Amino acid sequence: MSLQNAIDFISKVDTDNDFRKSCYASKSLDELLSALAEKELKFTPVEIADAFNVLELQCQTYDQAGRVHELKAWFSLFR
Repeated sequence: MSLQNAIDFISKVDTDNDFRKSCYASKSLDELLSALAEKELKFTPVEIADAFNVLELQCQTYDQAGRVHELKAWFSLFR
């Protein structure tokens, strides 16, 4: 499992509309994590929380921070 995988997932969700739409097919967090593991993007719920915290700390503008918060809110819908 990997913090870097979680960061890569967040980046891919942010930039790849088709990937994000494929994530919508998951009905639960466990189903999403299983699907991501098959795509070699395996991470734990703790690692994704840490990844969002790391990305928030790296933000240099309010717009960047807002985008990270939007993605975090989107991901929280799977819980």
